[in-house]
Amino acid sequence: MSNSNSESIRTQVCVIGGGSGGIGTALAAARTGADVVLLERESILGGTSTMAWVHTWEPSVGGDGIPRELYEEMKNDPLAVTFADYEEGASRQGPTPGSREGGGHGLPFEPYALNRAARQMLDATEHCQVLLDTTFYRAHLRDDTLSAVEAWYHGRHLLVQAKVFVDCTADADVCVDAGCEYHVGEDPYDRYEEPSAPAHAERNLNGCTLVYRVTNTGLSRKPCKPQGLSREKEWGGVHIVVMPNGDHLMNAVDMIEGDTLLHTENSQLMRDAHLLVLDNWHYLQSLPPGRSRWNRYAGPEGYATWAISGIAPRLGIRESRRILGDYVLTEHDCQAGLVRQSHEDMIAITDHAVDIHGSRHRLYELPNGAYGVPYRCLLPRGAQNLMIASRAASFSHIAASSCRLSRTMMTLGQAAGTAAALCVQHHIVPRQVAIDELQASLQAQNVAIS
Repeated sequence: MSNSNSESIRTQVCVIGGGSGGIGTALAAARTGADVVLLERESILGGTSTMAWVHTWEPSVGGDGIPRELYEEMKNDPLAVTFADYEEGASRQGPTPGSREGGGHGLPFEPYALNRAARQMLDATEHCQVLLDTTFYRAHLRDDTLSAVEAWYHGRHLLVQAKVFVDCTADADVCVDAGCEYHVGEDPYDRYEEPSAPAHAERNLNGCTLVYRVTNTGLSRKPCKPQGLSREKEWGGVHIVVMPNGDHLMNAVDMIEGDTLLHTENSQLMRDAHLLVLDNWHYLQSLPPGRSRWNRYAGPEGYATWAISGIAPRLGIRESRRILGDYVLTEHDCQAGLVRQSHEDMIAITDHAVDIHGSRHRLYELPNGAYGVPYRCLLPRGAQNLMIASRAASFSHIAASSCRLSRTMMTLGQAAGTAAALCVQHHIVPRQVAIDELQASLQAQNVAIS
């Protein structure tokens, strides 16, 4: 320590970002005995799940490792989860590829439960130091090797040196600061020749939503139209989730165009989003009882006696930067499915639909069922001891809309953490990890890769 306002830490694995990918990464690496430091800017773990209130795991295969363990830990609290049986949310696909018939449903849980379960499991390893309220701001890269990252921790300057770094920030902050290549927005057809890609790409991102929560007060309430909206919003779909205590979690999926992130200052964006929340709620409360598929969740009287009980502290962002790795997952992978993919380095699978929100809306089920994600998607070009495990990993715009969900990110983190531990054990860098050894270790941790 050079002075009272500066601190230096040496560790074996440094994980930046404590969302889904960061939890999976830190836990997998620490369980092997590797020393891990996890940096998270918020005061709790969970990222989008806990801060943007996207705390429903959508149906998907491939979540049999750390996600299942976390869910089993969460449900020890009877008010933490809506459904006790994890299998109910295990698969999106029905009995045939592309079919939803017989598919599972989402698994809602309380945000505090995910944070509590993750901390308990991380603490139990005795090899993970979790630093909350810690904001990354600089990466030190020399000759393609990352030596340290800098952060602010409770008003103090923090320097963390490690052998392996894993960027689990939602926006690939570490990779970008280290000079790694990335894309933003749509990919033109001639980039990857994806069937659904436009000939001329624009900087359109998957749409954003500010999620809110409502509760039944039992008292009749008059719908109130908010003042100050810049334009009238035509409301369409609202994804409604019933929470363990009976509250409803409201996700107006087409609330904000994704590219708004690129030209609107964040505080203004949040003010606009709050007005849109109030406007969406006014729209739902004004619907005739029993005559809307949205009001069926609330019973015969609709939402006449319900009120907003909370608004998420952060905007739910589905897409921002996407790092270019040794391999870019594309729509070809999503459509091929495991039966037609030839990658030898699979480290996770998923079967969620291609799902883009906003004016360039696109939604379709996978024609050939679950597909795999290669390990190379976690290896940013231009950095030897840096991996990425978040929605900003090496995916195309279209593939990211399918692959971005929480449990898949957690599983990618589990693969990254396991690979990082192998790097420490064998004194190698991530590109030198033996794929058969990595896959065998993941399968031993109940991770499905085929």
